[in-house]
Amino acid sequence: MGRFTRIYLLVIFALAGIAAFTACSEDDDEPFTIKSIEGEFVGSATGTMVLINSSGEELPFDIVPNGDETTKVTVNSDGSISIVEPTFYSASPVTFSADEKYAYPGAIVRDIPAVLANNVITFSLKDYSSMNGFYTVAGDISGEYKNNQLVLDYTFLHAGGMIGTIHFEGTKK
Repeated sequence: MGRFTRIYLLVIFALAGIAAFTACSEDDDEPFTIKSIEGEFVGSATGTMVLINSSGEELPFDIVPNGDETTKVTVNSDGSISIVEPTFYSASPVTFSADEKYAYPGAIVRDIPAVLANNVITFSLKDYSSMNGFYTVAGDISGEYKNNQLVLDYTFLHAGGMIGTIHFEGTKK
């Protein structure tokens, strides 16, 4: 094999490598749309749950983050979103111990208006009402999605006797 043949082959391999690299990176860059928020997110929930007893006394309990709380976002045909709030945990309102956690399954909040601007999706809904299995849950929900990160803030009025103020941060699975 001559010297020019080797140089020619090296140039062809180099150009093929550049073309393959460019094609790969272009495929990975999908346009950012409202649909981009859709998916599951894993992260941590923090905040406070307040138990309101029969005499009206308020007893606060910290949310105990596990680091594996999960939420799911779907995009509706009208461009609004629906969110399954993450299950979160508080210290026991009976023993006041974080070792004995109480679980609060999140509600499904539907038809949340979403806005896309500058590669950030923001959303907010006041006075949602839903269920988390057996109990009625109501509150406000808002948040934003950017760079595969979801930040979610919501209140969680659970069965009329407990109110949570929850902050969730998660990364898309």
